[in-house]
Amino acid sequence: MISTTDIRALELYELALSLVEAKGTPVSGSTIVECRAGKLTIHYSAKTGRLEVWHLSKVLTVKRLPRSLKVAHYTPGEWEEELEVVAAK
Repeated sequence: MISTTDIRALELYELALSLVEAKGTPVSGSTIVECRAGKLTIHYSAKTGRLEVWHLSKVLTVKRLPRSLKVAHYTPGEWEEELEVVAAK
């Protein structure tokens, strides 16, 4: 059973992924696409399916598995509202 914390983390993952897809730029010499907005930095690797969100420190890491997503790290905080505001623009 999935926890409410994981549900929230996956909702934020979807927002972060939509930002990377809409506004991300490739990082030279890697398979990572990056999006910066305010204090947020989002890294996504389509090759591995790993998404990381940084807000001064790492606050979210989600890994794509064969048939699911796994929340590897999630720290609730003010960054969540900032992500929601940026994604709504």
